[in-house]
Amino acid sequence: MYRIAILEKDKAYRERLILFLQEHHGESFEITVVENLDALDMEIMQCSALFFGDDVPVDAALFPEEVAVGYLTENDESSEQHINKYQSMEKIYKRMLRLCEEKNASVEETRPQELPYQAETVTEGEETYRVYQIPEDQLDRLAVKMLAGNRIQGLPQTAYHDGRLKVRITGMESLYQYFGKNAAPRGKEKLLAFFSDLITTALSLEEYMLSMDRLLLDAGEIYVNAQTAQVFIPYIPVQSDEVKNAVQCLEEIKALCSVLLEAAEASHCEETVLQSAEFQVPEPQEDYGSTEEFDRLQTCAKESLELKEGTKNLKKEKIPYLVRKRTGERIAINRTLFKLGKDASYVDYCIKDNPAVSRNHADILRKKDGYYLVDKGSLNHTFVNGKKLALDEYRKLEDGCLVQLANEVFEFGLKG
Repeated sequence: MYRIAILEKDKAYRERLILFLQEHHGESFEITVVENLDALDMEIMQCSALFFGDDVPVDAALFPEEVAVGYLTENDESSEQHINKYQSMEKIYKRMLRLCEEKNASVEETRPQELPYQAETVTEGEETYRVYQIPEDQLDRLAVKMLAGNRIQGLPQTAYHDGRLKVRITGMESLYQYFGKNAAPRGKEKLLAFFSDLITTALSLEEYMLSMDRLLLDAGEIYVNAQTAQVFIPYIPVQSDEVKNAVQCLEEIKALCSVLLEAAEASHCEETVLQSAEFQVPEPQEDYGSTEEFDRLQTCAKESLELKEGTKNLKKEKIPYLVRKRTGERIAINRTLFKLGKDASYVDYCIKDNPAVSRNHADILRKKDGYYLVDKGSLNHTFVNGKKLALDEYRKLEDGCLVQLANEVFEFGLKG
């Protein structure tokens, strides 16, 4: 799934496009609506692609190379980046998806991925392993025994058999993926914690007669336990007469830093609201260019103008948030469906330091008339202002009400 941002000032067209994408291609895109370029600056590192309307003055050169930029245009443009707004919605989707895929492929090509041995990810039963092909004549057998016979801090469980080094990565994701999804709001703290763990692991290796030279310092090969945020660095037990000096080690760490900083550079995101469409225009079947299509476009343009005029006096939508009472942390509710619990790989806000909270404890759902809390079968229940919710009961949240997950208390608020 690609995370995309859309900055289009024609609200009627924007809502129609988002509604179509969510209903027919929700598996492809997670969509964020951005109201202005200032907010976009804070969101950009989390996006795979940005799509701008004609009335948004923007220069693609201002954005990072790994972010695709497309233009939703009424003009006759031939560039691959330009997408004609008057095509069928399905054609627009395909152009958007192709732009994301092409940019993603080009970024992957630029990432250093060459390893000195073949590697693959395999699943055996319920376990997942990263498997490295290492010939026996290159193997450091003492290191293999140390890895198999000890639980070394910061190193994953490792075993070697018949030329295959198996590193257990069940329930983990690569460090590169992890920082791509967790760059905000605490990306810098996570980055510093990782390097602290890296140094601790490196210093502990001497006790087991292992060398820091054999740590695999590649962001695509280092893995993170999504629930505990613990980092595991593979150790490749190969013999070598070449010993890296301090400068070479620092160069490896510098290269690793550069990759991770691409994902963690963004600061805490400004609160944004994912706006869902509240009306639907029937999807046309005719191709652009026919007389019937021209008539339909005139009708749509008129409806769009009437809708924009009718919404000018609507009250500005309020931004929802939670305040965690125990820590004072303020949490922006920036999705239509916002999940709460302690399973970091699944929820939108992770409460990992409270064992009383369930993995998928509760959801906050945005509806037309407000925000609702629903319990997802939690062990220790969910409460609003002290009143327990039944399983799958939807309870509307009012500004200032108290939300309680087990014994963890939050205050729900709406900012005007």
